[in-house]
Amino acid sequence: MRVDPSLVRSGQWWDHKVPPLIAAAALTVLPAGGVDGPAFLVDLCLFLVATSGVAAFGHVVNDLADIETDASAGKTNRLAPLGGGARVGIVAATLAAGLLPWIWLPRTPAILALLGVELLLLVIYSVPPIRLKDRSAAGVLADALYAYVVPVLLTVAVFVALTGSDAPPTVILILVTLWMLLMGLRGILWHQIGDLANDRRAGVHTLATSIGVDRGTTALGWMVVVEFLAAAASLAAISVVIDARWLAAFGLLYLAYRAFQMSLLWSEPVHLSALGHPGGRIRFLGFVLLNEFVEKWLPLAALTALAIGEPVLWFAVAALVVLFRNALVEVLRRDIWELPDAGSRLAHERASRRQIRRMAELRRAGVAEGPAAVSDEHRSRRRWVFVVCGPELHVDTLRTAVAHLRPLTSLEIWVLTDSSRNVRPIDPAGIDHIVDVATPAEMDDHQASIWLKTGVHRHVPLGEWCYLDSDIIAVRPGTEQVFEQRAGPVAFASDLTISVNQVDRFSPWAMNCECAGHGDTHSCSHLREQLRERLGVEVPGDWVHWNGGVFVFGEDSHDFLDLWHRTAIDSFSWPEWRTRDQGALIATVWLTGNEDCPNLPPEFNFIADLGNGDLCLDPDRGWALHPQGPWHRARMLHLYTSRLEDPEWDLGRDVEAPVIRQTLVRTHRWRRFLARQKVGQKGRDSYWTTRERLELYWLRTRRLFRRLQPARITAGIRRRLGQDVPAPREEPASMVSGGGGDDAAST
Repeated sequence: MRVDPSLVRSGQWWDHKVPPLIAAAALTVLPAGGVDGPAFLVDLCLFLVATSGVAAFGHVVNDLADIETDASAGKTNRLAPLGGGARVGIVAATLAAGLLPWIWLPRTPAILALLGVELLLLVIYSVPPIRLKDRSAAGVLADALYAYVVPVLLTVAVFVALTGSDAPPTVILILVTLWMLLMGLRGILWHQIGDLANDRRAGVHTLATSIGVDRGTTALGWMVVVEFLAAAASLAAISVVIDARWLAAFGLLYLAYRAFQMSLLWSEPVHLSALGHPGGRIRFLGFVLLNEFVEKWLPLAALTALAIGEPVLWFAVAALVVLFRNALVEVLRRDIWELPDAGSRLAHERASRRQIRRMAELRRAGVAEGPAAVSDEHRSRRRWVFVVCGPELHVDTLRTAVAHLRPLTSLEIWVLTDSSRNVRPIDPAGIDHIVDVATPAEMDDHQASIWLKTGVHRHVPLGEWCYLDSDIIAVRPGTEQVFEQRAGPVAFASDLTISVNQVDRFSPWAMNCECAGHGDTHSCSHLREQLRERLGVEVPGDWVHWNGGVFVFGEDSHDFLDLWHRTAIDSFSWPEWRTRDQGALIATVWLTGNEDCPNLPPEFNFIADLGNGDLCLDPDRGWALHPQGPWHRARMLHLYTSRLEDPEWDLGRDVEAPVIRQTLVRTHRWRRFLARQKVGQKGRDSYWTTRERLELYWLRTRRLFRRLQPARITAGIRRRLGQDVPAPREEPASMVSGGGGDDAAST
């Protein structure tokens, strides 16, 4: 069973690959009835240990065979620094873990044949001279076989032997094999498409490098439809054969719930139109529906059905819930808390639709208005510039950004790129100039993009320039006014992804530290500590840093940009730093004394993060990071969480509409909060006022008995009548005769 290195390192392999085997085991023994619960638990644990050991063996062999290619592509390989003895020891340990459990597990000829095929595929996939990994279609087929098909068939064979029951009918085996084969082909080919740039740079020949992005995506778009049909047919056949109608009903219930979840509970709802494009079908039909069903829903349902007849297996259900990502935990932890908001959105749906239509009308009117008038002098010296290189994701995102900027500006649009890194050529539509620059070969695509971005001034003519990230979308006329905002060497906007942001809040996202960036560890001081240690600069933790998505520079900006460039490139070799440019930007700002330099107004770089639970949009007031405001009439949106690479992406449908629907809920929630705060404040004021009065009354009550004593009452009456007045106190003689004359004596 294949282990993708990124999944193993992040701990995700355990969640992606093991639960489907648990589901296969449970569905295999379910028709037998009267399962011996304790024996099944022991056998399942032994089998999972064996498959995990085999998977680890495959991962180790793959990494050992990829040491040179990973070095060429700039990838990290954890086995590269180890010596020969350590490598042999790791291989032996994983192989022992994968084989020793078979002392107790059944060893029929079919089981041994499948186990041998699995090990053979793992070796010939990675190890020369065969190395199917570099053999285009053969590599994709081998990956799908050892990742899904063989492990599932091996699971069925093992648990059929353990229960002594008949093997599943041939039709079920064919349908399930087809389902798993298509699932594996989709997974590996989609992975190859995403890694196409690195593979080409490293000289690795895969199916994706042979057929290209467009043909590969189109093929996957149709393949996932066949996979969906195979999955439906498999579930229907299994439910008929084992007489478990609940399985078919469960599949239909799953589809209904996922449709409800994606359309109402998600901050960015999924529309049926997304399935019209191959990329949308791959993402939603393939990974969101099919993968989630196999990995999170079916294992829990199958094991629960088995536990109903054997109570001891509820321990296995509990272990599945605790140890693996599953549907139950996600529903309880996430979905159930979204239901009130979903109900509120439905209640405000009529008002939402009115505001969505109004917002669309305003946007269309702005586009129809066309670019703002610009003088010939400004048109000749002011330009926009994008930087893009590497994966097709960024090239496709650039296409969307240019398509929205072009109707709203008459200035030239330039693009800086390294065409040798690009998976696909840049679409020149709407672009005036494309500058091809060779980037350092030792850098990966992300580092090369930062190298180009921070050194953009070195590769464009003199003049006034506004740099734009490819996820900056122009939405209103007047974008050229950004050039008027520069009052220093450069002009950046504040990095306000939420209503309150600062250096310490950004630190977990810039540093390779254990801080999570949310919850109890949403902030840390590691970035400031590194700035002090590496660069000798002190930065306050509450300083609001700058965002590099939009910045304006000119001929007097070169010193600032040169320092930013050098610092960013140096940071690539610092293990504590992630590959980002913002930490270097913070250092540059403070090293050059520009921390008080005026920033760009938010309207020129409003960060509309769809994951921000307080983001608001109102047709009359504009955008806000929180219902309390401030509100901004954005001219350019920073949409780094939107699927701009999707050709079917639409600003109104995919951004404005969901945010407007959320806004009505969030503003009402905020008003309720303020009302509760006001009531609470009044309650607190009343509490303290009442308490002060009660304390005063208590003090008066305590003194009342002493004041009612007859002697004190009599003394008070005599004082009021002028009787029994105390005699004046005589001063000491020393004070009267101590010198200072008459004035002193009188004093």
